[in-house]
Amino acid sequence: MAFFSFSLLKNRLTYFSNEIEPNQKYFSKDITLWKELKNRNKKKQICVLNHENRLRINSLGKKILIFLPPRFGLGDAIEYSIAINSIIKSKKFFKIGIAFCDNHYFIFKELFLFSNIYPLIISEKEIQKYDTIFHITLEIESLKFQKYKRSNIVEEVCKYFQVPVLDFKFKQKKIVKKTIKEIAIFPVSTSMLRSLPYNILEQIIKKFQDEFIFKVYIDDSDFSKYLEEKNKNKNCVFVKPKDIKSLVLEIEKIDFGVFVDSGPLHIAKIFDKKGILIETSVSSKILLSNSKKIDRVENKYQSNFCYGPCGLVDVFSLNNRIGCYENHKISFKYINNLSNFKSLQRWNKKNNNSQLISNPVGCIRNINVENILKILEDNLREY
Repeated sequence: MAFFSFSLLKNRLTYFSNEIEPNQKYFSKDITLWKELKNRNKKKQICVLNHENRLRINSLGKKILIFLPPRFGLGDAIEYSIAINSIIKSKKFFKIGIAFCDNHYFIFKELFLFSNIYPLIISEKEIQKYDTIFHITLEIESLKFQKYKRSNIVEEVCKYFQVPVLDFKFKQKKIVKKTIKEIAIFPVSTSMLRSLPYNILEQIIKKFQDEFIFKVYIDDSDFSKYLEEKNKNKNCVFVKPKDIKSLVLEIEKIDFGVFVDSGPLHIAKIFDKKGILIETSVSSKILLSNSKKIDRVENKYQSNFCYGPCGLVDVFSLNNRIGCYENHKISFKYINNLSNFKSLQRWNKKNNNSQLISNPVGCIRNINVENILKILEDNLREY
């Protein structure tokens, strides 16, 4: 995990609208910034750059600065936000700061309206305004294994701080029962374990194309390009939101959603939307713990090494191979006994994702399409 400090020797530096002053110490978990500073130092030293150790707290004070992990997903951002909102509402602390929310700044600032946010860097001067520096994945043991055994972040964080979980939803105007005209499908995830194969997308659209308009939400990934190129059906429109804010605004307008990934799903839950979740590697009991309007299609896959949903967030590298528990012929117990996980994440995502598109892991390859269509039909019949 990248956690480092740096101090510019002479000249000021601008980094993503952050004005970094010389002769001041800053901290960050931004891997891109680390690489940039390291490369510049090779040509001519511009800063003192050091790895930092995360330190456990001795006790909780009243002014807490929460250090989030690097590179977490949109779904995690929503869950962390709900947990932090619950902590703030409990009034246990005089001041709460949030560091390293990175590209999810819109979620923390504009959606949840948090103050004291430090997206990419934080100065030593700012840190001194707090009496507790809380590395959230260091202090809360269960969050250590999020990539390999996904748990409910909201519940884990609130349990640690001994505060009640407060649901977070935007108030909706009371309206007469609305007829569904469009179905929004969100087939893309940052992980191929949580992405919807094209053949399932195709069959959903084919089944209901005479009754509904379809919008398929994608991004700039290779998998999104594959879906667009593969699609021959003129009864669906592909929509590519330019950023998280655009995605949130799109989801706010949908009638009914089909979800596989926690990001769009959690946003839909905040707006109290209707839909179904196609369960893949992460349990619907975790993702739908506070939702009454989104139904689930269960993942009942079983092998000698796993049973769905296994809890994996993405595939991992082991003995020069990329895959899931079944591919590696191990269970979570093997991961749990490791002292270091760094080697598991050292793999070429672009090259291996292309293979996973054409050759999905077992639970994705064996998704029960007929079950999806039946549950979808039952839900749509209500409207």
